[in-house]
Amino acid sequence: MNKKSLHIVFFLLLIVSTIGKAQVWNSFKPILDERVIDSLAQYEQGSPTAWMIDPALIEGRLKQMKNQIPLPYNFYVHQFVEYFAFRKSDFTQRMLEKRDLYFPIYEKYLKQYNLPDELKYLSLIESGLDPKALSNKGAGGLWQFMPYTARGDFGLRVDSYIDERFDPERATEAASKYLRQLYRIFGDWHLALAAYNTGPGNVKRAIRNCKGSDDFWGIYPCLPKQTRAYVPQFIAMAYMMNYHWDHAIHPETWASHVPSDTLQISGYLNLSVFASLAKISMDTLKKLNPHVLTHYLPKDSKSFVLKIPKNRSDFFQVNRKQILDSAGLASISIQPVFATDTSASMKMRMVKVRYKVKKGETIYEVARKFEISVFELKRINRLRRNRLKKGQNLFVLEKQWFPVNSVAKVADTSSIKLTSKQLVSKKKKVKYYLVRSGDTLSDIAEKHDGLTVAKIKKLNRLRSVVLRPGMRLRIS
Repeated sequence: MNKKSLHIVFFLLLIVSTIGKAQVWNSFKPILDERVIDSLAQYEQGSPTAWMIDPALIEGRLKQMKNQIPLPYNFYVHQFVEYFAFRKSDFTQRMLEKRDLYFPIYEKYLKQYNLPDELKYLSLIESGLDPKALSNKGAGGLWQFMPYTARGDFGLRVDSYIDERFDPERATEAASKYLRQLYRIFGDWHLALAAYNTGPGNVKRAIRNCKGSDDFWGIYPCLPKQTRAYVPQFIAMAYMMNYHWDHAIHPETWASHVPSDTLQISGYLNLSVFASLAKISMDTLKKLNPHVLTHYLPKDSKSFVLKIPKNRSDFFQVNRKQILDSAGLASISIQPVFATDTSASMKMRMVKVRYKVKKGETIYEVARKFEISVFELKRINRLRRNRLKKGQNLFVLEKQWFPVNSVAKVADTSSIKLTSKQLVSKKKKVKYYLVRSGDTLSDIAEKHDGLTVAKIKKLNRLRSVVLRPGMRLRIS
């Protein structure tokens, strides 16, 4: 063999060797995803390093865990175990501190719908156990439902006043139904979990594109980037919730549980007045009812279940009628008469007052100061944005107490004015609004008192929310 032939053979061997190494390397290295906002585990692209946790230890423990959903060990799972054990150990600790608030609810509904108990770990990946979590795409709540899915498929109420995606009970029941439905479609829990993240249509498309594969790991390359990390995160989080002590992660400050009772509310209820008269902190009331978006329940509320602290239940029951009547008529002077209250000679009413914004003050600080929601503050002042300026004048609702006699006169006058306004309104002509560029139904509703998106659609027989400049809408 001449010298030229030897060079050719050597060159071919070098190419084969390089290709062989590349194949081994690629079979070991995961397809690292871009930074995904909606995913809790975000990792940077780079070369795999030596493991800090023995792979045999994780693999053995996953096999020992009693579960219905397979929890296999592989490179993808291992990197997320280390992610939650080291880089995001503070997140894992917060999950341990908060889990006792929600796991009993999860376990109740998972058992009711005959689903694997380990599905309770899925919510940690979805929302970080935050009932008010809202993604940039609009998914909300502990189980991250999109509004149209929650409303259309599972009958949850999602509007400007109540968003049941933020109700742990209602959202968990809906998630249980959805997971059961997905498992019936695919017959495989890993595929069902992937479908929960990206939708059943995308999973079916991945199965078609990755011909010959009908399991999650087989269709892994054909799935959307975010979904590829979803099942490994779930398995890693299930591992961490069971073996966190061995990785020096333990809860320090447990999230406090507020024992509660429930009552049914029908009709309008001003929650600020209700909380004040029932001697309940507004923060506590919001914590118990995260699905209530405003500081009041609308007049069309029917048998709405409101949670109140158990330690205030007896006081409320003794004064139930007075509290509900007063909070239901907050715009007119009220007289709280309590069995344990000595302020029966005073009356309270909500008064609209002018407030001047101070330097550096935000709309959230103003709302907290007067115990009203940001939504309501913007509605009263017809604000489109959250930004406030120093010296800006705002209208706010303020609680004021008056002696019985003086308020009685005010109450009589206000009732007479209310009656006269009602009489005048009957004689008023129909009002119309000319749609301008950039207008939306919600913007128009906020500009006119007593007007809602639903009412505009009903008055104008609109089937969609799409508006065109120049449209003439009836608003009264």
